[in-house]
Amino acid sequence: MGSLVVIIKGMFWQEQRNGRVFMGYLLGFTIMGYWMSGFLRYVADTGEPINILETFCVVEQHYVNMLFLVLGWLLVMADVPFMKGNIYLLLYRCGRNRWNTGMLFYIFIQAFCYTAAMAAFSIIVSSFCGFTGDMWSSPVYALALDVENNIGVKYNITFPWIEMMRTMSVPQAFAVTFLLLYLYLVFLGVLLYTTALLFQKTAGIVVVMGVHLTGYLQMMDGHTATSLLARAVPGNFIDKTSGYWLSVALFLALITVLIILSSVLVKEIEFHSGTEAEG
Repeated sequence: MGSLVVIIKGMFWQEQRNGRVFMGYLLGFTIMGYWMSGFLRYVADTGEPINILETFCVVEQHYVNMLFLVLGWLLVMADVPFMKGNIYLLLYRCGRNRWNTGMLFYIFIQAFCYTAAMAAFSIIVSSFCGFTGDMWSSPVYALALDVENNIGVKYNITFPWIEMMRTMSVPQAFAVTFLLLYLYLVFLGVLLYTTALLFQKTAGIVVVMGVHLTGYLQMMDGHTATSLLARAVPGNFIDKTSGYWLSVALFLALITVLIILSSVLVKEIEFHSGTEAEG
């Protein structure tokens, strides 16, 4: 356990000093800020306050925002499978299995940090014109009922998830939105890591972008049931039977399969090291 903690701490020390990680977060904030600006302009024009958790729920379920927000995450993960620095020393001291587990835990924690940073950013900005509590605000109700998309055209933001507002409080909707975004980022991160182990870094990026873009195109064509990106937008599956939990189960199953695959691959790949222990 101690060696696993050392690997994870070492990864954060190594990666957080990397300008690429900083740029990935900055790109995420920029993309979030762009879509938030339209929503908050709409709120300002209504003259009504909003729940400070609503901005995250609205922006994170906007399809185009989800399409581009992932780019910041992929920039953060661009160095997978992180075979640099003291990799050979780690392999010698900890073994391949613990090293692989450490890399996976790093992806899990970094995905949480990225999701939490985007959520915190939206809450901080919204706090200047918002309130706390369980209630949905009048501006978001009006946005959800905008079936003719007049508000969407003017402010470049939509929120057609009236069923979510009927069945959930704002904190519940926030939690589900956070969870599914987090699981989607973990899935993409572990997929990138596993394909990079199997092929190479460039091939991993191509595979992940292919999966992400395919999901977007399927979603835009109305095939939400088969789109992984659509599964990360809980409003697509909110109903009285809590169908969004099927999305949670699907992501957990895919992540588990990829973890098992990575544990097999890490035993077979060549690290080009003279001496390493098998864990």
